[in-house]
Amino acid sequence: MNLSEIPPGRGAVITALTVPRDERRRLTELGLRDGVRVEVLRRAPFGGPLALRVGGGLLALRRAQAGRVLVVPEDVDG
Repeated sequence: MNLSEIPPGRGAVITALTVPRDERRRLTELGLRDGVRVEVLRRAPFGGPLALRVGGGLLALRRAQAGRVLVVPEDVDG
């Protein structure tokens, strides 16, 4: 599953970044790396970016980029 498929209000753990090297470096500098928990806060309409909580910070990520971040969703009860 990829990050763009996670509904708002749900969390997930990143398992892989399937992006080019230069983009990978930028995303890891923003805190997106394997094993990190992210929470989707909201989705902009019409295919706009996702608002995410990563660690203690907030981040907006294009849907195309979010589609290349592989994740495992957290359990609804967990």
